[in-house]
Amino acid sequence: MISAIDPGGRNTKYFDSRLPKPVMFPSAIGINDLDRNLKSSGEFDFEWEYEGLTGFAGSLALRESEYVESRKDESKAHFDAKLRSLIALHQYGSGNEHQILVGQPIDTHTETEKQAIKKMYIGSHDLTVNGKRKVIVIKNCEVGPEGAASGLLVAPAVGTIRIIDIGSGSVNFATITDRQFINKSSFTLPEGMESKSKLDPRSFGRQIAARAIARKWDKNDTVYVTGGGANEVLPFIQQLFPMAVLLDPDPFTTNVRGLLMIARRVYGG
Repeated sequence: MISAIDPGGRNTKYFDSRLPKPVMFPSAIGINDLDRNLKSSGEFDFEWEYEGLTGFAGSLALRESEYVESRKDESKAHFDAKLRSLIALHQYGSGNEHQILVGQPIDTHTETEKQAIKKMYIGSHDLTVNGKRKVIVIKNCEVGPEGAASGLLVAPAVGTIRIIDIGSGSVNFATITDRQFINKSSFTLPEGMESKSKLDPRSFGRQIAARAIARKWDKNDTVYVTGGGANEVLPFIQQLFPMAVLLDPDPFTTNVRGLLMIARRVYGG
């Protein structure tokens, strides 16, 4: 099974070619939380057992976990991201053998990080979710750059576009020329919509735009804004980039849709 997974800090997105649209569920995780008197059956209520640990995930973790958390950092080579992805495969994937493509922020889309992520995923994973045990076998894993993946949804065959992907823990700035990712003019701001104790969208939008200008993006560039913070921050980015527009009516899932395009190209699906 070929699939794409974006295990973001706020929401996890899963997509494969069988589905009419991506699935999105809360990324929250609580550990050692399996004592409940009343059982609920919400779509994204997950009780999990994995690697000797137990806990809640998804909307159940948000409601019930005493120490709920959703880890947000520039690297996706950590237990939380792995568990989110495995839950997605357990609940929404088809079969037991998988070839996956996951996202990583642009600044940490390095060979060292990619190898760490691949090592974390490839192999067998014995996971139980809501009482159902599966042995998930990940045969292959590749890693795509966040932001740039979104750009594949709109990138023309010829010409340059810029992408600003505003997430919960980081903002990715990507440049695509002739449908090719240009690393030297792409970068990451290691702050996102949930990095501030009290977010001011106007100030954050100005910070984002100013960072792009400092990296020699021109105010008349074709700029597409996406990610979970796109709708809230776009008007303030437009004050410095008047040509900036929303990349897609559903900015939450653009990365995973782009990642699936890459996955199908890589794995031939």
